[in-house]
Amino acid sequence: MRKTNKTTSKNTKSKKTTSKRVAKGAKTKAQRRTRLKKIGIFGGTFDPIHYGHLNSIETLQSALKFDEFFVIPANQNPLRVNSRTAIGDQRLEMAQLALSDQERFSNVHVLTDEIERGGLSYTAETLRRLTSRLPGCEFYLCMGADQLNVFDRWRDYRKILSLSNLIITTRPGHEIATSKSGLPAWLQDELKSFRYPIGKLKTNKTIRFVSLNDIDVSASEIRRKVRHGESVEHLTPVANYLVEHKVYAPEDRKIDDYREFAKFCAKIAIDRGALNVQAYDLRQIAQPSEFTVVATGTSARHTRGLCESIAKEARDNFDIFPLSTEGLQESRWVIVDYGHLIIHVFFDYVRNEYRIEDLWAGASRIELK
Repeated sequence: MRKTNKTTSKNTKSKKTTSKRVAKGAKTKAQRRTRLKKIGIFGGTFDPIHYGHLNSIETLQSALKFDEFFVIPANQNPLRVNSRTAIGDQRLEMAQLALSDQERFSNVHVLTDEIERGGLSYTAETLRRLTSRLPGCEFYLCMGADQLNVFDRWRDYRKILSLSNLIITTRPGHEIATSKSGLPAWLQDELKSFRYPIGKLKTNKTIRFVSLNDIDVSASEIRRKVRHGESVEHLTPVANYLVEHKVYAPEDRKIDDYREFAKFCAKIAIDRGALNVQAYDLRQIAQPSEFTVVATGTSARHTRGLCESIAKEARDNFDIFPLSTEGLQESRWVIVDYGHLIIHVFFDYVRNEYRIEDLWAGASRIELK
């Protein structure tokens, strides 16, 4: 009798041990089934997509092992002045063409959401829709280091931080801080902890810095080269598309007298409170444009406002858009390019730093009222 009881006790113990092991194994499988799918998001105008973009995508895929990677061309960037650029359908088609190599980009998808929605493109809105449409996914918003300094100007940026992790990549000319004190003030306020290259946000999302083997190429450089008939095959995989579809071909000349147009733009800047406004006729010296206007804003906001006002008045009065704008997000040195006329608007200390007027020492100054 005692022997039987001992055996029964031993068997019971054995069953409990087995049961515990099964439960542990089952939990591990459940965890695997419920693992959040990692989704990388890479937005931008892609006007046009170029090898710098492809380098970013491949490096991020290799470093972070995303299950899927979404490339999302914006319809219109709210932090840029409207320029005469490729239409949305062309930018979508170019992105799809550049990413069509299934071996290299098998899990990369070009989403049409923002182009189809039209209007201004806001990342927070796109993330809201994606999180609703794709439950069980963890999102990682990928952007360049240049965007980090102006991220707090994005609409609902704190909402973005609650919906997505951030991946910040290096960019030519932009250094990445390796200590918390070197990060933008808005980011320092949002961090729980930071140990380079990873930080924990107060939203319980993360921010991670990724170094790229940077390729120094910009979309504005490509557009300029195409308009001047220069080859861009070494800069973008869609060089043939740009030529065949005449994407950035110069438009018919809408300005009869660019000297008068320079004076018109200078007057707009003066009327809006710009300081030390100067205009130059550059036709006697070797410069990329025939005329230029340079002005100073009293703040980054004022500098941006000056450029927006000039672009609006030029559009309303001459039905002309800039070929491109550069530097508008940080608004330290903004360039508005009309081809024959290039406008430079500086935040004051930056103008003193670069002394750009020295380049035009041999040019004749245009008298302004």
